[in-house]
Amino acid sequence: MKHHVSTNENVEGANSTEIKNAGNGKAMLARYEQKKQARLVAQKRRKKYYRFMRRIGFAIIVAWIIGELILNGYSVLKNTAGREIAMMRFEQALKRKDVAALQTYIRIPGEAFPVNETTLQPLFTYLDKHPQAYETLERDFDKQRKMKHVYIKGLTSKPPVFTIKVYENRYVFEPTLYFLKIRLDEADDLMLVNGKKVQGEATKDPFVKKVGPYLPGTYTVTSVEDGEKRKKQTKQVILFGGARVYEVDLTKE
Repeated sequence: MKHHVSTNENVEGANSTEIKNAGNGKAMLARYEQKKQARLVAQKRRKKYYRFMRRIGFAIIVAWIIGELILNGYSVLKNTAGREIAMMRFEQALKRKDVAALQTYIRIPGEAFPVNETTLQPLFTYLDKHPQAYETLERDFDKQRKMKHVYIKGLTSKPPVFTIKVYENRYVFEPTLYFLKIRLDEADDLMLVNGKKVQGEATKDPFVKKVGPYLPGTYTVTSVEDGEKRKKQTKQVILFGGARVYEVDLTKE
């Protein structure tokens, strides 16, 4: 049995299919637009998030830099204050002849000899007779504030009387140690420094002996020649600034 479909029914079916296809196309377009908008919104959110994180990172870096500057500034201020206090107390200890305090402030390079009342006495004697010497010390300290290297052994002939250094997290004062080259009438003459007999180190000249080291201060150097009549020569020497080696001629009256 044959089925007959009218032309109108065919047209209506075709129209219905076209409507469905058109509806599906609009739905797909709508979904595409929605996804596109969602992607745009997500991109904007990511950009906003990244901008926010960059700002946070920048703020952290700025805060860290400011903190470092503050800490460094505080450290410099603290070190400067500590240095000034150490210099003030060192000068007070010298004026008061406070041996115990000076033993904590004065550090002998290489521990050549101890710091005690005997070794400090020539320095006390010089400062008592020359109070302006404190101004010399202050000028030396001022130079050391401004210059990184004040004295280079072997290159600078006139070191400061005391060099400020940091030792075991505290400020100490290293004195320049002086030597005497004593010229004698006879190679076997007896030598005394501040009344104490010294042997001396031989030099190329048999009539010149090198003695030391000594702290800054005033020293009396004496030579005694044996014979029928003991001949004595004495000179007072000031070791405070200047060259590290001081020549003393005891052959002259």
